[in-house]
Amino acid sequence: MSTVAAARANFPRCLEQPPGSYRFGADALLLAAFAGVCLPPSPRHWQVAELGSGCGAALLALGLHCQNLTGYGLEREPELHAAAGRNAARLGLAERLHFHCIDLAAINSLPLPENSLDLVLANPPYRSAGQGRPSPKPLRERALGSSPDEADALPIFCAAAARLLRHHGRFCCIFAAEALPRLCAALEAAGFGVRRILPLSPYTHAPATRILTESRKNAASELRLESPLVLHPRRNSRTSAGRPLWTRRALRFCPWLDTSAQSGAST
Repeated sequence: MSTVAAARANFPRCLEQPPGSYRFGADALLLAAFAGVCLPPSPRHWQVAELGSGCGAALLALGLHCQNLTGYGLEREPELHAAAGRNAARLGLAERLHFHCIDLAAINSLPLPENSLDLVLANPPYRSAGQGRPSPKPLRERALGSSPDEADALPIFCAAAARLLRHHGRFCCIFAAEALPRLCAALEAAGFGVRRILPLSPYTHAPATRILTESRKNAASELRLESPLVLHPRRNSRTSAGRPLWTRRALRFCPWLDTSAQSGAST
């Protein structure tokens, strides 16, 4: 088996993550699976970007799933940007997936043409500025978006997506379910109409803790609220080896969950 084939067989466990950074988890993989569903079947070549791409987990997963796309990862932390580039090379995706080190707040300096992309995906920080307990690790703290001296990240992410997407382009993101009103307000302010919401429940009969949303640029809100995707058969479901147990529906939706290294933002 070639090195690339071995890395792909071991995805996402093969991904490099810098020490002290915010570790990717199920959220990134679920976002990639959702974005893949939102791309309609077509022979065209898609142009896609991920905002706040971290070590590249979500964009790399989407690139493995969909061969007819070119992707761009935008990440402000140099360590994560460098790791994403190495991960793309390890998976044999460096010719199609490109990573740029840039702060999304510098919206006029984004390295892609305006109104050019078909789809943007993002896992924005769930916290408002100054909310939550600070992390002692600077990279993790910045990813959480809870530093009181920074602007609220959510409107910045939505504005960047609106700038990059073509007319009626798709914006897919994952967010905290309890913050749905804040997300809808930010999307509306940026010119998006919400088209689809998929709630994510941690186990049967539990309230949703995450939501996956698909919005369209310059489009009316014509919302379809889907049946919740239940992730685990019951509370604290674990194998004998201590790994999470996933429902069959969750694994059909996102097969990478079964091989993921649950090292951080697990749903």
